[in-house]
Order: sequence, then structure tokens, then C-alpha cells
Amino acid sequence: MKSIEQLDIHGHANRPLKNRFFRQSDHAQDVAILFPGLAYNSDMPLLYYSIKTMIASGINVLSLDYDYSNNSDYMAQSMRERSEWLINDVEAAFKFMSEYENQKIVCLTGKSIGTLALGHLLETHEELRDTKTIWLTPLIRNPELLEQMLTYMKDAVLVIGTKDQQYDRDIIDRLNASTQTSGIVIDGASHSLEIEGNVTDSLRVLTQIVAIIRQFLS
Repeated sequence: MKSIEQLDIHGHANRPLKNRFFRQSDHAQDVAILFPGLAYNSDMPLLYYSIKTMIASGINVLSLDYDYSNNSDYMAQSMRERSEWLINDVEAAFKFMSEYENQKIVCLTGKSIGTLALGHLLETHEELRDTKTIWLTPLIRNPELLEQMLTYMKDAVLVIGTKDQQYDRDIIDRLNASTQTSGIVIDGASHSLEIEGNVTDSLRVLTQIVAIIRQFLS
């Protein structure tokens, strides 16, 4: 990897949007945008190694570090206002990267509330609908997101655990039947895609997910 930079992106209410741009070489023009979870940032194991896997696949990565759970202004908002805040940040990141140098967005990755970003972008930007998407613990019980996924999701991989409160076998079956999605269900995994109380099994799960992402991007 050549460098890690912070790009000058301004999101909701023109606030600076914390981010990291992982540039793997001057010649790489493919880029992935990664939208983390509410309290699960890109330094945490699942996203840290997902980014490493994308870089190893020859892709630059823009990771947003919005860190909403530690933002008292964000947490004080209503659910509707939080949603608008997220969408404003998502649109700002997408617009910036669409115009940045000669980068071509080839992958969108979301974790938890980050999957709301994926649903929004696929619905509102037709040019993204053939882009690879990676859905890590998606909020599939959210009716709006589920409809977006069923309607617009194409070349995609979805990973969720059976101990995740969002898990629903019937919804996963619907998504597998109706879209070009590889729905991967990890038995016993939590919303963090870990096996609670078992470090060894959690590491095995992480290795399995990394392999899935590597194969998906190859």
C-alpha cells in the first residue's frame, strides 16, 4: 500500500466528514467505498481485514469514519433526522469520489447501518446498479431497505449470523431467490460476526468472511 490519506469531504451541514483513503498505488483507478456501522469502525477486525482484502485485490478504498455513536449531536437527533444526516454524508462521499482523479467506483461495502447507504445509493443512482456490493450484517428487517435490496441488488454478497437480531431465514431465502446474491449465513455469529465467548471460532469466522470477499472480488 502506498499511502493513507484524508480527503477533503464535507457532509451533513457542511461538516468535515472524517475518512481514510487507502491508496494502494498511483496506477490503481478502481475504488471501493466502505460505510461502517454505528459503533463499528474500520479499525475493528471485520472491516480492517475487509479493507486489507480489497487492497490486496488491487482496489483503493475510501472508508468513512463518521463514528456516529460518539457524536452527541447525532445521537440527540430523532430517527428521521439521523437518517437524513447519514444520507447527506453518503451522498457527499459518493459525489466526491465520483469526481476524484480518475477513480472508478467498482465496489460498495456496508456494515449494519452502512447497508442503509448501499440501499439508498442503488435506488437513487442508476449507474451504480451493476457495481459489486458487499452487505455485512444488513438491516434486513428494515422494510425500506429490504425493498431496495429486492429491487436493485445484483452482483452482491451478503453475510449475516444466526445470532444477529436482524437475522430472518425467510428474508434470506427471499433475497437468494429474487436477486443475484450469495447469502452467507454464519451459524452462531452475532451482529459483530463473532462467536460470543469463543475467540478461536471467531477467528475462523473472520477467515471465512475474508475468503468470501477475496473470491467475490477476483
